[in-house]
Amino acid sequence: MTFTFVELFGGIGGGSLGMQRAGMTPVAFVEIDPFCQAVLREHHPGVPIFGDVHDVGARNLPPCDLIAGGFPCQPVSQAGQRRGRADDRWLWPEFARVVRELRPRYALLENVRGLLVPYRDDDGGWHGAPVEEVLGDLADLGYDSWWRVISAAEVGAAHERQRVWVVAVPCGGGQRSEQQHVHAGE
Repeated sequence: MTFTFVELFGGIGGGSLGMQRAGMTPVAFVEIDPFCQAVLREHHPGVPIFGDVHDVGARNLPPCDLIAGGFPCQPVSQAGQRRGRADDRWLWPEFARVVRELRPRYALLENVRGLLVPYRDDDGGWHGAPVEEVLGDLADLGYDSWWRVISAAEVGAAHERQRVWVVAVPCGGGQRSEQQHVHAGE
């Protein structure tokens, strides 16, 4: 049986390369950058590539076992202005919408460590860490979630490059239940 995935915010396909090495098969990519699309097309002939995450969902993406991706990090990156939801590049809600529409068996998300840090809005008010929104939305969709920070050095690279990884699976057969729990921790 083939284990299939759709990769959102696919970039040049680094994530998909890892998933393919784990025996998974891509059935679609969503990537807005034309250069990245060209690289994906070169490495994945025949696999549909969609441009804007706002324009995809159950109506045009194939069913899959896994939705994976690293939604844009600029709204939460400590190297940026950390505007969170006030930044129009905060595309987590679109990722969540695609999960809601396709109902995959798994979701795999990657983002910068800033996802764990509270941020200020344009009026100077503080908001909780964006990961709270991500885990809360996944729980509302009927998924249990676990997260962990993993650095590139932990897997053999010569640099730290810490990333937050979130794995989500439907709880109670994908139905919201009273026993649902969101697990978070390093």
